[in-house]
Amino acid sequence: MNVEEWPQRSLLGVLGRRNKEALLGLGTSATYAAHQRIVRQGESARYAVLILAGLVKIVVDTERGKDVVIAVRGSGDLIGEMAALERRPRSAHVIACVPVQAKVIHSRDLVEFLERSPETSLALAKVLSGRLRGSDRRGVDLIACPAPVRIARTLLEVTGKWGESPAVGQGLAIPLSQKDIASLAGTGLSSVEKAFRQLEEGGALDRLYRRVLITDVDRLRRFGELSDEIPY
Repeated sequence: MNVEEWPQRSLLGVLGRRNKEALLGLGTSATYAAHQRIVRQGESARYAVLILAGLVKIVVDTERGKDVVIAVRGSGDLIGEMAALERRPRSAHVIACVPVQAKVIHSRDLVEFLERSPETSLALAKVLSGRLRGSDRRGVDLIACPAPVRIARTLLEVTGKWGESPAVGQGLAIPLSQKDIASLAGTGLSSVEKAFRQLEEGGALDRLYRRVLITDVDRLRRFGELSDEIPY
């Protein structure tokens, strides 16, 4: 993958060329099938995973036995690094949404590399800070915004970072189910179904098999009550 192709907000997108190449030189190559569990909640953190291609969802088992999707990560992102750095058990599952190509980096090797490379440590801190800001923003949305607005903003966030052009047609597709979208938006399936019908009727969205196709981002932004001056 060329340097320009890494998403700007990912770790590989933030790093300079020298540190990027050094990080890519760590670990061993691995591939994961769609729906395969890459990291298991509660297990000891023996490695981190650098995603080279594909998309994963971060899922937490709650005390009430319900799985909750709390985030999505894609190419250029490092996952599992927090447990590796803290030497604590995994706080969530990581499940491949589509086939994933990755580098598996031993926790000890990652820590030693970060100690040798303050530039990479700073870049990782910036990425983690961005994730924290995003989590804070979603927390505010959960309190201040009705479910349809949260659903639209969730679609905008995921599409803006990891949307891909489908094999046929126009638009940007994301390989997430309505259940995944409901979990990310903090609402129920019935609310997602109602919002999707409205978005389809408004020409902003279409549904494919196991995928959501965003056909008009501007209409989706209006549904999410976002002006042109407000990024998401």
